[in-house]
Amino acid sequence: METGKIKTSMARDTLLYLPAKAIEGIVGLITITYYTTFFAPNVYGIYNIIITSVNISTLFFLGWLTQSIFRYVNSFKTANKQRLFYSTAFISWLVINSGLLLLGIAAVLVVRNFISLSLTNMLIVSIFMFISFNTTQILFTILGSLRRIKLNLTMSIYSISARLILTCIFVFILKASTQTAIIAILSNLLIDVTVISFIVWRMEIYKKIKLGMFSNKVFGKFLQFGMPLMGVGLTMSLLNLSDRYVIIFSLGASNGATQAGIYTANYSIASAIFTMILMSVMRGVYPSILKAFRKSDKVQTEELLTHAVRYFILIALPAVIGLGVLSTQIAHLFFKNTVYWEGSFVMIWVGAGMFLLGLTEYCNKAWELSSSTKIMFRNSLISASLNITINILFVPKYGYQVAAYSTAIAYLLYFILSYTGSRKILTWHIPAKSYVKIILSNIAMVIVLLILINITISSKIMIFVNIIAGGLTYFCCLYFSKEIRYDINKLLGVLNRKKISK
Repeated sequence: METGKIKTSMARDTLLYLPAKAIEGIVGLITITYYTTFFAPNVYGIYNIIITSVNISTLFFLGWLTQSIFRYVNSFKTANKQRLFYSTAFISWLVINSGLLLLGIAAVLVVRNFISLSLTNMLIVSIFMFISFNTTQILFTILGSLRRIKLNLTMSIYSISARLILTCIFVFILKASTQTAIIAILSNLLIDVTVISFIVWRMEIYKKIKLGMFSNKVFGKFLQFGMPLMGVGLTMSLLNLSDRYVIIFSLGASNGATQAGIYTANYSIASAIFTMILMSVMRGVYPSILKAFRKSDKVQTEELLTHAVRYFILIALPAVIGLGVLSTQIAHLFFKNTVYWEGSFVMIWVGAGMFLLGLTEYCNKAWELSSSTKIMFRNSLISASLNITINILFVPKYGYQVAAYSTAIAYLLYFILSYTGSRKILTWHIPAKSYVKIILSNIAMVIVLLILINITISSKIMIFVNIIAGGLTYFCCLYFSKEIRYDINKLLGVLNRKKISK
């Protein structure tokens, strides 16, 4: 496939992912609104500590397996090789989760006499949620790598929407207590189980698993590629999430949980937006980049990588700038409890950090593609260490505000380390005129937003007016400056040809 067709395919896949991920992002923001209404800041803070712990545990214990599956699932073509691949992956998953389940239950039995019954129950449900969560992550990774886009997006949207609906059912219909976060955790667990069941059935993965076909060679391949990424996953978790632990443990049980709740709620809004963007672009472009790299075509790989980075900047830069301008309005829109409003500035710094993280992910592709993942671990470890050090030194005195600043600083360092090192392997080179057009388009968007902010209409109405008007301004500037005109015309041409062929 020639480069032009691949670029069009990348654009098409990205545009398929983007609306679906936008829906997920919107539902995620609505979820934050409801959860911060259902739960007091200290309960919401505890809930996020549990979710954070599950995320970190998943990355530490199974991140290596998830990354290896994504990297190699397309390399096993024949039916017999696929059985080797899936059998090895499944047995690895089974052994790890079985061992951790036994350890987790044993730990709860040891501490149950020293904690409340509600906390004991919450820990037990959390252990099972850990298993369901890491399983869904692996399955979504398989769908993404195999480009099963419709199934991937359908189940992803169902997952995030059904969790919110089920939690609302617990609260409004079953009158469940909101003095503990167990209902939200239980919702996550139950919905994950339905997602797992449907994907396994739809993909017929159970037919590809034979317990006697575990391959030491395939397992060794997984370990060689994935183990350094386990370290990357852990250090990235520390970079992303360690601030919550520092806040909650350094500021006292009550005040720490409350401040962690305020910080996490505002952090989650920025994180939801940029995770949506990063996942949309990455899922749409990475399979094509990987395919070009497998053909040992460095020129085409770099060209496609450049195209991918350009897509990300086109979408993510106006998001981070818009988030900075509208952060106060966004906080007032999504948080009914005014306690959360004071942390709206967190969105600005976290948004900037997440934008830098997105760029870093593309830099890291040089090492992922060449299976040189140890350098990624080193860079992430340095950045995470800086983040943790700043938080430990200054959060006890200055509060969660420091955590927002340190997040952006650490991500900046991570980007610098990755950018300077990865260019020795693969480079992306966006023309200077493209940067100029993108920056000028963002300036025009900001001018429109600042004008509209001064119009005294209900913020709940104006936030949507601002987003639409700012987005249209940005898009029109890019189109009429010819920065995206070719991409749109090319994509429309492909879509029209598909309609005609039907």
